[in-house]
Amino acid sequence: MTQRNILVDQLKGWACFLVVFGHVILGIRSAGMTVPFFSIYVERFIWSFHIGLFMFLSGFVYHKFGEWESRGSRSVFIAHKALNILIPYFVFASIYIAVNSSVSEVNHRSDIDRILWLWKEPEAQYWFLYALFLLFIFWVFLSGSMKNWHILIFLSVLNYAAVLLDIHFGSLSSAMSMAFSFGLGTVTEKLFFSENSSIKKMLVIVLHVLVVGFFSYMNVQSLPILKEAGEALGIAASICFITLITKFSLFAKVLLLICKYSFPIYLLHTIFTAGIRIGLNYAGWRNYWIQVLVGTGVGILAPVLIAMLCSKTPFLD
Repeated sequence: MTQRNILVDQLKGWACFLVVFGHVILGIRSAGMTVPFFSIYVERFIWSFHIGLFMFLSGFVYHKFGEWESRGSRSVFIAHKALNILIPYFVFASIYIAVNSSVSEVNHRSDIDRILWLWKEPEAQYWFLYALFLLFIFWVFLSGSMKNWHILIFLSVLNYAAVLLDIHFGSLSSAMSMAFSFGLGTVTEKLFFSENSSIKKMLVIVLHVLVVGFFSYMNVQSLPILKEAGEALGIAASICFITLITKFSLFAKVLLLICKYSFPIYLLHTIFTAGIRIGLNYAGWRNYWIQVLVGTGVGILAPVLIAMLCSKTPFLD
């Protein structure tokens, strides 16, 4: 049986932290509060790779744990993923819409009837689950006639062609946009740069900051090829960064804790980050740094506490 990879868990914790942090600073700016001039560039920098890192890790784990064969058949594998991905998607996206439709202070109001269209129009951050499930479907069925490398190239070329011909994939768009990162994970046998020297790792990190920082400054990070280059470089730099900072046990423990509760954090964090932002505003605490620190902390800790409480509730065992 394949054992868990500690580095993968730490990277998952890092990616989860970036998701919460990114939503906090985006929420502050969207609410019209005063933000530092560099805030928008930090946002663009984070968005250029952090979801790609999540997708890469999903593809990597999918491949390492035996792909669909690990469940015995394609139908059983898909049923398992539907249970673990689609049910949380519909439940928590519906809760999110219900909350956003009833609270006037949120940045983006939702109409309650949006719930009826979740099957084809993903809502807010829950698009990730929607896209991930579709990517599993793509790989499960295409693997009947293609190797992982072939699927990666096929979907990437198809995506580029659609951009050039101005063709839209509709409900498949979110999955197609992430096919490169997920596919890169499925063809990766060993996490690159993880065993390199500290100097080489630092060079990769600096290169990532300079290249993607330039893309962000020029606002071209979403263009075809540049987007995929930013994702790949961000994944490599994240691996280098995490292998360096986890030499300090405190960082290693924090990232593993976030990883352990990454799913509840992902599902619930925006409810708490929005709530704390609104609450701090009412209290007159509009300082950017206070908002960032408290928002990020609560966005991580509140879902963790809820998950811990639920795990100790007898009727949920």
